[in-house]
Order: sequence, then structure tokens, then C-alpha cells
Amino acid sequence: MRLIGLIPAVTALFIAGAVSAQTWEEYVNRADFFSVNMPGEPTDQAIPYKTAKGTTLPAHVYTGKDARGNYTITVVDYSSAEGEIPAAIDEAVAAIKAKGTTKYEGVNMLDNHRSWRITVETPQQRRLLGEVLVAANKRLYISQADTALNIPPPAQFSVSLQILNNDGVRIRNKAPEPAKAGEIVPVTEAARIADTAEMLKQVAGNWKAPGGSCDSAYLKATVRAKTVRGEEALDGTITAMGMTIKGLVIINGPRVGQIVEPKTDKVIFIFDPKGEKMDISALGPPAIGWPDTTLDICPGTRAG
Repeated sequence: MRLIGLIPAVTALFIAGAVSAQTWEEYVNRADFFSVNMPGEPTDQAIPYKTAKGTTLPAHVYTGKDARGNYTITVVDYSSAEGEIPAAIDEAVAAIKAKGTTKYEGVNMLDNHRSWRITVETPQQRRLLGEVLVAANKRLYISQADTALNIPPPAQFSVSLQILNNDGVRIRNKAPEPAKAGEIVPVTEAARIADTAEMLKQVAGNWKAPGGSCDSAYLKATVRAKTVRGEEALDGTITAMGMTIKGLVIINGPRVGQIVEPKTDKVIFIFDPKGEKMDISALGPPAIGWPDTTLDICPGTRAG
């Protein structure tokens, strides 16, 4: 997981959401069992939805608009074609991908509903962000935000979809279930193990400062450990500015990308591995005032 690289995108979404917060509100649909934030009351269009097998199913498209783009929730009722549900997500994703060039796609979770997230850029220089899932109510949900490439979709739409039960209460499943053999779904133990292993390969080793030596490496991240909160980490030492600081280098958990003081649990540094290099910045004592640094991996010290 890349920490620093994610910050601009998250910030952009937050800013985009803040700009339009005055006109957006929660829309609740009890008939199709969902809620979502929309720019005002969406239009509701009943449409026929045809599956790959040629089955026609009842569906509704709920559309909201603002100055930046269009936001739709399509709900398809598969209760009369339960045998086709296993293919529903793949078919919907294929239809989205046919609209342009896929820039990102992968398995995701939404309140532990297994979903597929996709970003497509269209020939008209627009961006489509899609979230596709099938809920236990036998309905297919397709969430799409369509905006210009230079305008990030509002966060209050892209992360606000909720599936409701018969009483209108948000459904949070106990755990997302993989739809395919070997698929790793986010926020599961398998995903935690895979993410930890990947970050371990990126971080473990000795890292030297520009002009420095590997014999007295700036950062040494060595033995597996855990923070007082139970986060996966590596024992580490940072040697610079005439000091040696002990810290825990967090490689998984809510604070991945931080180096914290082992006893007080307070953040000292943040880091971002980038292949053979690592950006590191001081945030707290005793390293306040240390300059930002880009480190180089010491040959032969990297894990794996």
C-alpha cells in the first residue's frame, strides 16, 4: 500500500465533496433497498435490462446531475432469474468497460458486500467510476459517476451507497465472500496477510541517506513486531543528525506508513517506499525539524 501517493487523491475527493456539500443530500429508496447521496432528488426511469443470455429483467435508473457531471444508480431485479446472478457482476462490468479505456479495476467491498470497482476513461475525455455488486435481496446495483477528466467525482456519491434491509436499516455483512476461487477480498484475513507480505518486501532492509553509507544506514527495518494496538510492524532504528531513534515501522493496519515510538505509540516519521527508494519525513519528537529525505535500499538487505 502506498501512503503518500494516496494523499493527493483523497484530498481532491474531500475538496470536491466540500465544494458541493450545500446542494447534496441523502436519497433513500425503500422500494429498491438502498440509500445514496445525490445532488437533489434524482430522476427515476424504469427500463428493461437484458442479460447476456437474453433474459429481460425489470430495472430502474436513478440519476442526479450537477455542474460537474451525472451520477446514476442502476438497480436490476434478478429475483426471476436467480440462476444468472453469478454472472451479473461480470456482465455489468463488461458493459462499463466497453465505454472506454479501463484505468483501474479490482475486487472491493462495500459494507462487506463483495463488489467490483472500475475506472474507465471514455473517448469523450470523461471519467466513469463504477461500483458493481449483488446483494442478498437478489438485486444488482451499479453505481456510476461520470465527470470530466480534470474534475474528481464527489466523495459524497462515490462512497455513500448503502444497501438496506426491509426495515430501511443499513446492511453490514459479517464478512465479504469471494466470488471466484483464489480471489482475495479486501478487509479479510487473507487480504491482511497478502498486504503485509507485500509491504514487508517493500520495506524490510537497510536504507541509506544520499551520500551516506550502508554501514551506518539511516533506517534499519529488521525483525517482525507489533505495535501496542496490534498493528503489523518491523523493529527499526533511525540514525541521523547525531542521534539513533528506535521505532516501530508499521507495515499493515490503520497507520501503515508510519514509524511510531514503541512505548508511547506516538508517530515520529511517515514513509513511502518506491521500489529502490523510500521517502521519509519527520513528524514528531525527537525528530522534529529533520529534513525530508529520500533513502536508497542497501544492496543485499532487502527481504525476500
